[in-house]
Amino acid sequence: MKRLLLLLPLWALAGCKDPQDGVKVTVTYEGFVPACVRVKAQNGDSGDTRSTEVPVKDYGTTGSAKSPVVVGIRVPDGWGPVLTVTAEGLERAPDNSACGGKLVDTRSQGLRIEKGSADKGTPQELALVLSAVDADNDGYVTKSNGNGTDCDDVGAAGALVNPSAMELCNDRDDNCDGNRDEGLGLGDACIADNGCASVKACGPSNAVVCSTPPAQQGLIDEDKDGHGNMGAPVTVCTTGAFPSNRLPTSAPNDDCDDTNPNVKPGVTELCNGIDDNCVNGKDEGFMVGTTCTDGKQCADSTYQCNAVGTGTYCMSPDAGTWYPDDDNDNHGRADAGIVSCPQPVAGYILTGRDCDDGNPFIHGDAPELCDSQDNNCNGATDENSVCPSGAPNWDMRVVGDDSDRTWFGVSTYGDGGVWIVGSDGGRAVKEPSLAAFAQLQGACTTGDTPQVLPSVWADPSGTAYIGRNEGQLIVQRPDSGDCLPRVDVSGAATAVTRGLMGFVTDGGVNILGVGQKGTSNDGFTLQWDGGTAPVTATNRKDTVLSGVHGRSEGLLFSVGVDNSAKSVIFRYVPNTDPPDDWVKETGVPNVGALTAVHVVTSKLAYAVSASGKLLRWNGSTWTVIPSTPAGNYTGVLAFGTNSIYIATDEGTVLRYNGSAWSTEAAASSKYGIAGTSPDNIWVVGRFGQVTHYPSWPAAPPP
Repeated sequence: MKRLLLLLPLWALAGCKDPQDGVKVTVTYEGFVPACVRVKAQNGDSGDTRSTEVPVKDYGTTGSAKSPVVVGIRVPDGWGPVLTVTAEGLERAPDNSACGGKLVDTRSQGLRIEKGSADKGTPQELALVLSAVDADNDGYVTKSNGNGTDCDDVGAAGALVNPSAMELCNDRDDNCDGNRDEGLGLGDACIADNGCASVKACGPSNAVVCSTPPAQQGLIDEDKDGHGNMGAPVTVCTTGAFPSNRLPTSAPNDDCDDTNPNVKPGVTELCNGIDDNCVNGKDEGFMVGTTCTDGKQCADSTYQCNAVGTGTYCMSPDAGTWYPDDDNDNHGRADAGIVSCPQPVAGYILTGRDCDDGNPFIHGDAPELCDSQDNNCNGATDENSVCPSGAPNWDMRVVGDDSDRTWFGVSTYGDGGVWIVGSDGGRAVKEPSLAAFAQLQGACTTGDTPQVLPSVWADPSGTAYIGRNEGQLIVQRPDSGDCLPRVDVSGAATAVTRGLMGFVTDGGVNILGVGQKGTSNDGFTLQWDGGTAPVTATNRKDTVLSGVHGRSEGLLFSVGVDNSAKSVIFRYVPNTDPPDDWVKETGVPNVGALTAVHVVTSKLAYAVSASGKLLRWNGSTWTVIPSTPAGNYTGVLAFGTNSIYIATDEGTVLRYNGSAWSTEAAASSKYGIAGTSPDNIWVVGRFGQVTHYPSWPAAPPP
């Protein structure tokens, strides 16, 4: 709508240069004071309407109201003489904007404009009266006549209730939105001043408060043992029966631990680190913490409570658990620990986790090997793909150019090197970097007769020291040709050196040898520095020696048989002149001719006999191991009490794993056996056969 032109002052109608006809409209009101009056004029011919709004009273201030409201209307060009004039009364707006309130009353009247009234200076006049009820004079008209928004228009109290009022906590609809006390959180959960759970409600001065429920004083009894704790009484949010964890103030409040129902005055004091009876502190009468002595031989032992709390025992905080380590792998048998401060028994250590204390290649930190054993004690065997395809097995191959040759001796060296020697001067070597043996082709004869080479020992560099019949020794390198140099054995021109064992010294090597003088019943021992000078043999009358082995010069044994077919074992005494350098062991069980010996540790060695018997040395005494398989035993290799391998003339390898013997690698007669670990074992024998466990080794990568 176009706005009307207000005629203030009215004489402007008459003073215009080109006066237009018009009307003076006077609007009065009764029963209320509108916030705004809107005046409209509508042309009776065209229906075109013009209007204007006149603020009457600003209810947001203390200003007075305009009364009456006078509006002058000039008739625009083109309008006809018939008009309809309407006055509208608007109540107060909730935001106190000038003319934003609701329309509460309307008055209209039609009239005809007299031509020339403006020239006379006396425009026509029209009076309209607006009527509504605002009994409390708050600018809002009562709802009772259907037009206003004031839901309580009665008196001074009603003046506080209207759409612009703030909602108060008074069970009344203060802002006339149809709801009482909305938005105040009434009924929401809260904690009252006395600590009890409650809900929000209306309080004094229309404030929202957390209502205080009825309560009483009581004692805390969280462990529900009938004794309140020693603290002050607390509020109990009920006036009836006490909850299970509260007591009346008449109950005893003498509980020194209200979290434990077994702690309270009157109970029996136990030795448990707790003041059970709430008298004189914890563990009174038990002497806990005072010094004591016990079998653990610890200097800082004190009395401590036993497991059931009925007494004390002497505890040694520095005591450790010691385990027997029979296989010297620095891991002891876990099921045989002894608690002690000092080492209780020689050979006991502080680390356990050994599931087989008879095999040094088995313990909790051992790498898994391809040997059908649980090396790392995790309950599985040969896991993590440690075995090549098809392994483990005894992989046999023919080595050399003569399948009728018998290999007698074998010695490992370095990281994968092997020497083998045998009949017809046979010598072959597998160097560490190769997978195959190379046979040495040079002659090894006396005259036209090829000689037998029964024994060999190789030093870490790969030099082989070989025992020969006809009273000679030989030194060979992997690139050697003939059997040179040859070293004579003085005093034993027909000597057959059946066993050699060497040790690296600061100046070179020291090699100990044993054997037989020809076909006699006499044997010999020798000591050789690996040089070319003749070696003097020491006669061992009426004793044929067949094997020698040791871990050091101070832990070295040789074995054989005397002329009455009794078992003989000698032990070497370093730094002693012959013939006293070898001392005969006493108390050796007679099992006939002993053929080989293998020393494992300072407390463990094995010897085998041609009669199929196995002897064990425990560091002081030799005894027979019962129930071994039958056979003619020719060689022995052991890594511990539960890891024993025996070569037999019947062509098998007998294997003991700690619980049972098994017969493996069946083929032709076997005479020599050697190895560095359970997954690197070599066996040699008849018909050029060489066997390796657990598979034939592949050449290492370049």
